[in-house]
Amino acid sequence: MSSGKGRLLSFFGGLLLTEATITHNEALGPYRRLSLRGEGLQAKAFEPGDKLQLLLPGDDVRTYTPITWEKGETSLLVYLHGVTTPAPRWAQAAAPGDVLRFIGPQRSLSLPPGPVVIVGDETSIAVAAAFVHARPGQVKALLSVKDVQAARDAAAAVGLASPELFVREADASAHHQRLAEAATAAGAGAPGVSVGLCGGAALIQGVRAALREKGVSSVKVKAYWAPGKVGLD
Repeated sequence: MSSGKGRLLSFFGGLLLTEATITHNEALGPYRRLSLRGEGLQAKAFEPGDKLQLLLPGDDVRTYTPITWEKGETSLLVYLHGVTTPAPRWAQAAAPGDVLRFIGPQRSLSLPPGPVVIVGDETSIAVAAAFVHARPGQVKALLSVKDVQAARDAAAAVGLASPELFVREADASAHHQRLAEAATAAGAGAPGVSVGLCGGAALIQGVRAALREKGVSSVKVKAYWAPGKVGLD
């Protein structure tokens, strides 16, 4: 079912949207890495953590984080979260030569210069990789995942080396505490270290509360998804 935002974007077309061509679609287990190329990409300014709002077939709109942005090319990592929903269906079917229309880049998770700790989940691999490409040696990524090997393989494919991965536990509170402890050990709360908390809304809420208990209150948050909801960012 199309969204109101999607119908609006489709109606205004060239007034709002940039076009790019899909050049590659790589299967990475429960992820897809899509490479895009287009003249319009060269004219756009980009910062790590920015987002693209994609107009998908059927006028659905979904938001993704570009991993790299240079010389008219960019790449996206799509997590196939619920394979029967529009975005995963599109990501699996997208083929080289397909034209993709989108708005962006736009500000989303904006962090000041310097060291960064990213805490998130499978949907946060791309944003962590984007910061790694922009700030080599300054990024630590802590990710809550279902499948460690699949997440590690996808992260390596997009240039995110050695993220710290935590298998999700049945006890969500204990799991959030573990992530908060790992974040403080990685530098969260230290002077000059920015913290980005992103991914699922429940994860953000739980880890943020656990960080506050540890005295870490300066955290930028960005919810990418929540059960039963779309288009949060």
